[in-house]
Amino acid sequence: METNPAAFSMPATLEPELARLRIYWKDLLRGENAMPFSDDIDLSQIPELASRVLLLQAFESPVRFRFEHAGEHVISQYGTPLEGMFSDEVRQQGPLQELTRQCSATLARRAPTYFRSAVEENQAAYARLLLPTWGEGHIMLLLGAVVDSPEAARVQA
Repeated sequence: METNPAAFSMPATLEPELARLRIYWKDLLRGENAMPFSDDIDLSQIPELASRVLLLQAFESPVRFRFEHAGEHVISQYGTPLEGMFSDEVRQQGPLQELTRQCSATLARRAPTYFRSAVEENQAAYARLLLPTWGEGHIMLLLGAVVDSPEAARVQA
């Protein structure tokens, strides 16, 4: 259960790649819907982000998240393939630090969430955005991306 209401809050600005992913997600909205449909996600429409993209299927009972896709950049940072694994089965380190908690927050809020790693010695800072999508009567899929996050590269969301 999420204890800190500010955890995973969207910042005023996003890294350029995350801003592009959020624009893609917003462009998929139909009518007055608060989120796009899962079956509208087409990674071929965002080839410049493909290596950084995550797709996680959301399950409600019990609440779990399974990797459907993890881009090459994410896999190279993490060190092992992720597809088919559940987020609670993988080490929450590197580009996946706090991932299960962020997924749960995205599901609970029914809205985008953001995570930025702390700057640590010998490890580049990174940022992660998760965006919910709708399907079969519930949030079915989380679209996300992990990018390197030099503070100076942030832009308006």
